[in-house]
Amino acid sequence: MKRNWSKPRGKAQIKKTRNNDVDSEEAKLSELLFHKSKNMSEKLKSQDDLNSELDLKPAWVDDDDLNQMASNPMLKGKAEYADKLKQKFQTMMGTPSWAKIKPKTADEDTDNILNRVGHLESKKRMQTGTGLKPKVLEIRSVQDANVETKNEGPNIYCFEFHPKLSVTMVGGSSGVVSLLSISVQQNKKLHSFELKNWEINIARFTPSGTHAFIASTGPYRQYCYYDLVKAVPEIIDLPNLVEYINNFELSRDGKYIAICGGFDEVLIFSATSRELIRRLKNNSNIVSICFSHTSEQLYCYGTYGEVTMWDLSTFRSYRKFYDQGCVNGSLITSSPCGRLLATGSGEGIVNIYQTSALKESTTYNPEPFHVVSSLCTKITGLQFNASTEIMAIISNVLPSAAKLVHIPSYKIFQNFPTQERDIGLLNGIGFSPNSGYMGVGNDKQRALLYRLKHYKNY
Repeated sequence: MKRNWSKPRGKAQIKKTRNNDVDSEEAKLSELLFHKSKNMSEKLKSQDDLNSELDLKPAWVDDDDLNQMASNPMLKGKAEYADKLKQKFQTMMGTPSWAKIKPKTADEDTDNILNRVGHLESKKRMQTGTGLKPKVLEIRSVQDANVETKNEGPNIYCFEFHPKLSVTMVGGSSGVVSLLSISVQQNKKLHSFELKNWEINIARFTPSGTHAFIASTGPYRQYCYYDLVKAVPEIIDLPNLVEYINNFELSRDGKYIAICGGFDEVLIFSATSRELIRRLKNNSNIVSICFSHTSEQLYCYGTYGEVTMWDLSTFRSYRKFYDQGCVNGSLITSSPCGRLLATGSGEGIVNIYQTSALKESTTYNPEPFHVVSSLCTKITGLQFNASTEIMAIISNVLPSAAKLVHIPSYKIFQNFPTQERDIGLLNGIGFSPNSGYMGVGNDKQRALLYRLKHYKNY
């Protein structure tokens, strides 16, 4: 009879098996309760990597606490016990997402630099409008934006800057639209196309910068939708309701198109679907329209100075007032910050209103916050820069009829335009997104470009 000489199961093997069962049960329970899918070693490794990248250090160290802990063993023991509890909690549970410290990005470092370096403009400083000094503007004339083309027509009406790239769109009386790359050293032509029998008066980039809307004032029932990526212009037909385009405006958020034919009605279209949304009936014929900074309101400026404020969420007028001293209305525009509304008349007067005061007041003849009377001819151009520190006023009736107004002092910059240089009749004006450049179109085929040195970016 053979005996089985195999080794009996020892206590050590039984204990090891029980530990494995316990570990597996704990792992299942941890996954069930806390949905932990990663291994503990991976978590610890990622946590160590994060701490090494951040190089965390205490914000300050109290010497008195260290001395008391060294002299009192009880405090030292409590501190060690707290550290063990913290380590055990992090090992079992991990660090919560709200308690994780993310490493600084390049944008955050840039913001810190902008907040500390004096000659650069921080975002907060740009919004408050306190960085630009009045009286003298640091401005320099650079090479014309259309130096390589000069075929947009004798009159340059459009000078629109791209919202994200150092590119401008120039259009004029010949129907040619040019996309130009601009810089201080050299300006180059990127692309040009022609819309036959058109006189380009209006050009607007979409907020994304991938498309542009181009229109011509006059008896046209069409506008151009230009794809910058494919470099393909598309002609869009308007409904028969539009007989004459006097105003064509794209909302700042790119959702609406407002078209007015110079009568008492404004048509609101969807910029994406191109469908007619609503017809707004005004009390008088309209000469100018503009959207608010949030695109939630529409301002209509009547022939005799009546301003109607429309709420685009309900498409109802909520405020009407008469522009003080206006005999013949000309232009209306709102500031990018939303605090100011400016009107220009045929007599060369520019009235500036505070939108907050207009909402609170119910009078039909509110007092303007400030009046600018530096020009004596019809206002044909009115534009704020991005930080609402400069307001540009132009008139195409007399040569070199232009003024730049400092905000909030409302003083005229004395060094623009220069007296020794005739820049001709000015038809259109615009500022780049960060106000580094200003563009002016005249009646001599020139798209004049200026560098504003106070602003460091395009």
